[in-house]
Amino acid sequence: MADIEIRFHKDMLVLSAPVDYALERQGLDMAADGEFISLMEPETVRDAMKMEIMAGAQCLVTNTEGICEARLAHKRMEGRAAELATTALSCVQECKPQHIVCEIGSCGLPLDATSEASRAQSIGQYERAVRAFDGFDYDAVLLNGLRSVADIRCAIEGARGATDRPVFASIDLDGEGLFKGDAIDAAVDVLSAADVVGVSSASDVETISSALRRMAALTDKPLLAQIRIKAATQAEKRRAMLGAPIPGNPYALADNLADAAIALRAAGAQFLRACGQATPACTGALAVAVSGADCIR
Repeated sequence: MADIEIRFHKDMLVLSAPVDYALERQGLDMAADGEFISLMEPETVRDAMKMEIMAGAQCLVTNTEGICEARLAHKRMEGRAAELATTALSCVQECKPQHIVCEIGSCGLPLDATSEASRAQSIGQYERAVRAFDGFDYDAVLLNGLRSVADIRCAIEGARGATDRPVFASIDLDGEGLFKGDAIDAAVDVLSAADVVGVSSASDVETISSALRRMAALTDKPLLAQIRIKAATQAEKRRAMLGAPIPGNPYALADNLADAAIALRAAGAQFLRACGQATPACTGALAVAVSGADCIR
């Protein structure tokens, strides 16, 4: 497996979309049973991931967003993080991607930034989540959906305490390109302790591009742009095919993502990902749009 770090600031790379939506379309309840399904039906997960590879994703992301102990405890799956990591990585390795990225979502614990005990508890959650992948060959860790500046700090510190592999860290932006109602500057300052800095947003491409340009001005780290997709209705698809804008759903067609990929590359992104209710066609649109291209920044 190639080392992803040697490609920083060079090739445009596309990360696979989460497999949850593909599995939900098969009638599985991923919100309630995602981790259990991953353990009990790994071949189903593997088949969904193979579709992402066929679509053109160079980086395959594990389906381990809920691997922190606190999240597993909420699902009554305490003590199964290592088992979940092993199963997820086995599925991903069978697909033979260029790069493997292990996803870890926000631990979900209440966090008092003024309390050393609270911070230590959160740091431990992330450190143990990353250590669940010990003994396996992977390229990077993706800390995704971090909830606050304090959460970002704890997540990165925990990951650094568990691995020397590159750390991607990403926050969710609202419709106006803000993080928790504020400008992204303070968040980016802390995110810069990671190796790759990212945002996730369902906003139109102009809003995401603006956020990326601001990030590029604040940090020299490679940038990740995740586009949260909302599945289009048939009526929305028909309108989009006629060239009409779709209020509240700027990515109704995969073609919209191809155009977005070009704009996000111009804004400074190196890593691109479709998430939310994304399909392999969404990943394919991103991959085709930047195929063979170097990042601009």
